Amino acid sequence: MKKIICLSIIISMLLLTACGSDVNLYEGLDLSDYLKVGEYKGVKAEKVEVKVEKSEIGDAIVEALKAATKEVELSKGDEVKTGDTVNIDYVGKVDGKKFEGGSAKGQELSLGSGTYIDGFEEGLVGHKVGEKNIELALAFPPNYSAEELQGKDVVFTVKINSATRDEQPEYNDAFVKTLGDYKNTEEYEKAVEEQIYKKKKEEAEQNQKTEIWSQVLADTKVKQYPEDVVTHYIESFDKQIDYYADKQGIDRQDFIAKYYGVSTEKELKKQLKDYAQTLVKQEMLIEYIAEKEGISYTEEEAEKLQTDIETQGYTDETVEIETGRTMEQYVHIELLYEKVLNYLQNNADLH
Repeated sequence: MKKIICLSIIISMLLLTACGSDVNLYEGLDLSDYLKVGEYKGVKAEKVEVKVEKSEIGDAIVEALKAATKEVELSKGDEVKTGDTVNIDYVGKVDGKKFEGGSAKGQELSLGSGTYIDGFEEGLVGHKVGEKNIELALAFPPNYSAEELQGKDVVFTVKINSATRDEQPEYNDAFVKTLGDYKNTEEYEKAVEEQIYKKKKEEAEQNQKTEIWSQVLADTKVKQYPEDVVTHYIESFDKQIDYYADKQGIDRQDFIAKYYGVSTEKELKKQLKDYAQTLVKQEMLIEYIAEKEGISYTEEEAEKLQTDIETQGYTDETVEIETGRTMEQYVHIELLYEKVLNYLQNNADLH
């Protein structure tokens, strides 16, 4: 679920807690008595400029090929190579005698992984599936974990039971046709470029909106706070601390030390008050601009957002538990926030 502000790890869980059952918590208040709002039209911000690099398209192609890679079973007699996964039996001997941990059956090993001592994996490359009595004359490294084997010569006798190989398709017209309605690689790459451009532009525009909002917020001063809302925030945060501490199975004091970095309830109360006032300031500013500029949302938009939230697995109960808000309150402030951001962006001085 989206968040208006992230003040800390725990605040991202608490979000915009609110009191009462009204959708607009500040209904009936003259917010000009509570806020001194600076100029929010014509805020200076950089224009969004997005460019897609060829390397980004190449990276997307690589990821598509990786996603299409399939593991295939090699046939008896096929030679194994670096990157293959082999199933092996082996017996190791030092001075002609077996040693503890030196033998195994049915071991899976990815050749080139560096899992075994130097020379073991390399020594299997080029041998065939089903091949027996492959002898590898090697030596344990001087710093080997088993002290009694450090620097010792060893001979492993290996059998390759089976092997698999990751096969990646060739990048060609035939491949891109399996990914969608593309005639050739040129058409596919153009579509990839458009997708990357769209994503980068959306991210850049969202960052631009956030930057504009931060400027407007910083230029807004609070004359006074509606104390009933602030008090409710503090009480709600405090209750939710107990809820999340219990959910994680840790003591309240350990919880506030971990997530708030404080050791006393007095220090905690101060932090909670700061958080509450910051959130109230944001909410009041959202409602103030929306009221001044006639910004609103439709019933259809509210229903769609609620459906989207429910599709993510949230219910009225879980929304209230996680945010402290009713579903209607949460939908209201989220929709207004996005529309206020859009308004500020559309009326900004972009250069």
